[in-house]
Amino acid sequence: MENFNKILKDLRKANGLTQEQLAEAVGVSPQSVSKWEISSYPDPSLLPAIADRLGVSIDELFGRSKEEEPFLDRLVKYIGSFPAEERCAVGMNVCRAIPLAFCGAPFFDPLHDNIYKRHNKFDAAYSEITTDHGWCQSRNQEDLYYFLIMDEPEQGYDEVLDYKEEYVELFRFLSVPNALRAMYFLEGRDETMFFSVETLMRELGTDKENAEEIVEGMNKLGFLWNADFNTGAKNERIYQYTAGRNFLSFITFAHILLHRPHNFNYQGNIRTSSAFFKNDTYKNIPKSQREEDKKD
Repeated sequence: MENFNKILKDLRKANGLTQEQLAEAVGVSPQSVSKWEISSYPDPSLLPAIADRLGVSIDELFGRSKEEEPFLDRLVKYIGSFPAEERCAVGMNVCRAIPLAFCGAPFFDPLHDNIYKRHNKFDAAYSEITTDHGWCQSRNQEDLYYFLIMDEPEQGYDEVLDYKEEYVELFRFLSVPNALRAMYFLEGRDETMFFSVETLMRELGTDKENAEEIVEGMNKLGFLWNADFNTGAKNERIYQYTAGRNFLSFITFAHILLHRPHNFNYQGNIRTSSAFFKNDTYKNIPKSQREEDKKD
């Protein structure tokens, strides 16, 4: 049987916890945790709380072998053991373990405050792994902390993310004066809000023609739900924004594209080719566009 004190210390570190954090979770002093990791033992009534916080069973705290529950099942229960408001942060720690494992880290290395709390959007620290089977990237600062992992399709990412004229339409819409401002305005409001052309005119300080062009573009792209509202005196066209959090994802990666990562906390590249698109789908120009090109 392994030594309880060593197991406790190893599990605490594997979870990215300080002695102070484990002590706070269990309701004791940091000095108590320090003593447990050297030679003493906690009161038996504390064992369930310690085991829950470390995501293990009480048996495992004492090194007792047993038929283990599948790891992914244990992971689900571990994340679920935290209050709902903490689960995103716990999930990000789980994600952080991926680049660490690729880079051969011997144990979990939590994000240090000198990285996580650095508020310089132009010198952010990232982690990134690229392989022949996919890639993952994270931005490791609290002002915009995200993790993206993408398994690579056998035929390349552009098997699905192929060139489409609808993307051209999206960027054409965003080039309309005040269109991007309108997206920011609507993303900053409750999605149950209804608005009118006059709402955009007032909020953006623009004229009716521009506001109507923005609404028309959003409608065409499927960003709005609309209906007629009968005020008694007249019918008024009202709209509801339906793009949801997808605009947040879009603008996040627009930011990353314009301010490309150059400062890495963990980085690994074991990919044999730098090409992610394999099918040259940009050559598939629609017939209508080819005919327009001939006219020109």
